[in-house]
Amino acid sequence: MNRTLFINFVITLACLFLFMGDSPTSDITILFPPGEETVSYDQGQIFLVSALNESVPQLLLSTQWNVEKVIPISVKTEKESFPREFYSLFPQNTTVQSIIYTLKHFNGYSQPETLNYAYQDTVSIKALWKRIEFAEWVKKLLTSDAMEILFNIRGWQDSLYTPTYEDPMSEGRTLYKLYVQLLPGKNEIYASASEKKTSAALYATTFVNEAKAISERTTTFHNSILEQSCTSCHEGLPSADSGASMNADCSLCHKERTVGALIHSPVEAKECGTCHTWSSDKKSVVVESGVPETCFGCHSEIQETIDNATVPHPVASECGTCHSPHNSREQHLLKENVFLLCTSCHEDHKINHPVGRHPLRFVKNSETGEELSCITCHTPHGSHNQSLLKVAGEPTQICSQCH
Repeated sequence: MNRTLFINFVITLACLFLFMGDSPTSDITILFPPGEETVSYDQGQIFLVSALNESVPQLLLSTQWNVEKVIPISVKTEKESFPREFYSLFPQNTTVQSIIYTLKHFNGYSQPETLNYAYQDTVSIKALWKRIEFAEWVKKLLTSDAMEILFNIRGWQDSLYTPTYEDPMSEGRTLYKLYVQLLPGKNEIYASASEKKTSAALYATTFVNEAKAISERTTTFHNSILEQSCTSCHEGLPSADSGASMNADCSLCHKERTVGALIHSPVEAKECGTCHTWSSDKKSVVVESGVPETCFGCHSEIQETIDNATVPHPVASECGTCHSPHNSREQHLLKENVFLLCTSCHEDHKINHPVGRHPLRFVKNSETGEELSCITCHTPHGSHNQSLLKVAGEPTQICSQCH
């Protein structure tokens, strides 16, 4: 009898432990994406955050931001206006993580140098400007013989969210559904109470420009325990009917997919079934025909270019490596501007390519008015010429297109 009571007691404790483990216990808990998801394949992420009402009346979310710009400093007037130009690079409510800069001299760009700061330092541009070491750094830049400075600045931008609805799984808590735009490379997202950044919850992930099927990813929302909890109130989610159909209006949750500067036409028409189906076997949303076959169904001209190319781009058939399937702020639904996208793979071509002093961006063609970029000389999908050049013959033949 005592043995039976002891076993029942242990089982009861185990059940209580498991039950409590399903509910958030800290002031702020990032429910989704899960912490073990260290690589992200989508530039836009939906975050579900649970916060304790007593200690977190409002949620402060710090997401990554990035800006690049060239500031000329070759003459006195440009040096005098440098502080104002540099200050304007920082959006409101931002702090600094890194400042990468390189100086352009007559014979080309210098090797990049970096200033780094931790999130807990909460270094705003105003605080940064007051530091003695920063003033000395600026003086060093302005007394050099460089013609211009190329900046790449990265940091955190703060957004404050007020409570929207109660957490149905935990009394006394608020559930936030947030949309986060990731930057290429490592991202650190912090969630905290206002003015309490030192106790922020961290979600770290690396966004990569690679295509990977949803069904092959280690963590997904649909068909997870978290989604099954949501179906108690929300009808039409895939797990509610074991994924037998895709009748739900996806835009109810995925609003961020249907808005933007440029929207993929099926997304704009809310015709998700054009590309997606639900797989009952894989219990996941899938692109049934795969990539690039699904893309080639509409973009046959790209398929023809790739199939007929003597020199195809190695990732030309992996459309999701460069393009966003839903929306983008860049032309051709690119995930990032051309320079940043190309140099995310071709890191050795960021400066002094193909020769020293040659500009790679921030310069416009005097005849066409188009900004110089990698695709000025190279074709992105495939070519009959070496190095994906647009012009046949010796590599220098491409130079005569501008010179």
